[in-house]
Amino acid sequence: MANFSNIVLFNFPIKIIKSLIILACLLIVSFSSLSDDNLDQARKLFIDGKYKNAMKEASKYDSAEAKILESRILSIYAHFYLKDKNAEENFLKSYEIAKSAIKIEPNNDNAYVEAAHSLGRYGQKIGIMAAITKGIADRVKRYLDKALEINSNNILANLSKGIWHAEIINQAGKTVAKAVYGARVNSAIIHFEKVKSHQNSNEIGVLYELAYGYSLLNEDIYLNQAKILVEELIEIEPFSDMDKLYIKKGLLLLEILP
Repeated sequence: MANFSNIVLFNFPIKIIKSLIILACLLIVSFSSLSDDNLDQARKLFIDGKYKNAMKEASKYDSAEAKILESRILSIYAHFYLKDKNAEENFLKSYEIAKSAIKIEPNNDNAYVEAAHSLGRYGQKIGIMAAITKGIADRVKRYLDKALEINSNNILANLSKGIWHAEIINQAGKTVAKAVYGARVNSAIIHFEKVKSHQNSNEIGVLYELAYGYSLLNEDIYLNQAKILVEELIEIEPFSDMDKLYIKKGLLLLEILP
């Protein structure tokens, strides 16, 4: 059973969620003042689609892992369920939570991923060109570069960095994207290929974001790859509320792909 919920929570120690799955691929992180059971409850609420309750549960604890989890859930909730200014405000709130995680553990790659995630979603909401003009795209890049410096195999960092290249290319064109921002098609593909080689590359959300990234490159070979990925993800049984949302997005993307 494949689901992006597992990747969303990767690098957090997990025992058993809903008695259905054990993630053998996780990097085990030790906590100084936080037991596995504490965050397991927040994860379970998240998987059930109880986002506000999940955030409330995670916010009880003052560890980097708890703040990373809270930030990620808030960004996901804002992305799927909130609109306009409300979404923008919550992405910025999520960003502040992620920055607090960085202060606690400055060498935690996932803390930088979450800072990039929340700030990147904010940039998408206000518009990619506006995000570039305001320097948001550059800040996102710096966070992702730091995450990859700490852990070059971080699947979400590689996925996000590939999409960073693809979004700028899509908006600015190859020539300007390369000359002004350093965004390149081959760099996007390198990151996407690294994601595809990861053992968790068959997660629903990962497949969707990969498809989205390829579609932004807007060339036949990449549009075809996007279509293949979407066709794969819609055949997977959803495990969480977020999986169901990604399947819906996948079906919409499939409609506009050639």
